[in-house]
Amino acid sequence: MDKFTQEKLLKENILWIIMVVLVIGGCSYGIYQFGKSVFANMEDIKTKTAEYQAKDMELKKIKASLEAKKKNKKKQTESGKIIYEVLREQFTPEASFGIMFENILSNITNSGVRIRSIDYNYAPQDDKIIMTNIEGYNACELSFVAVGKYMQLQNFFRNIAKEKYLSDIQEIYIEPYDKDKSILIARFKIRLYTRSI
Repeated sequence: MDKFTQEKLLKENILWIIMVVLVIGGCSYGIYQFGKSVFANMEDIKTKTAEYQAKDMELKKIKASLEAKKKNKKKQTESGKIIYEVLREQFTPEASFGIMFENILSNITNSGVRIRSIDYNYAPQDDKIIMTNIEGYNACELSFVAVGKYMQLQNFFRNIAKEKYLSDIQEIYIEPYDKDKSILIARFKIRLYTRSI
């Protein structure tokens, strides 16, 4: 093929050659842009995945913390009784025993026992919780002198034992009344516990 034929062939097909070059160039550019966006998306996915995993771990920690708080809130003592909880902002440690005092006085009234005297000790020194100085836990010891018949006292102590909130009878001393042996004089101490949250 001589030079003239080559030039003629080139002139006739120049349009096709330009089109092929443009198509190849356009395809190359499109592939480059597509690849660039794929890599950008992959990096974005990696970043979002890392963020998701961090948020997921944080959520699991929060759920575990809430679950632990829920278990602690419902936590019962070895006796199966619950420690009465009050909001710290609303009640002082002394005031936290109000409902429990009311329950005991209600039990006294319902059982027919009469109270001669009550002494309150908001910091019993021999109490294990007070001695260990556990924050938020409060103890109060009530010292009673009560008068009643055997069945009345029995009902009172039985009702105290049935209370769902933790209380502990520390000591009991019972003696008959001199003038009427069917009446008993009981000296006893009940220790109550609350938790300020």
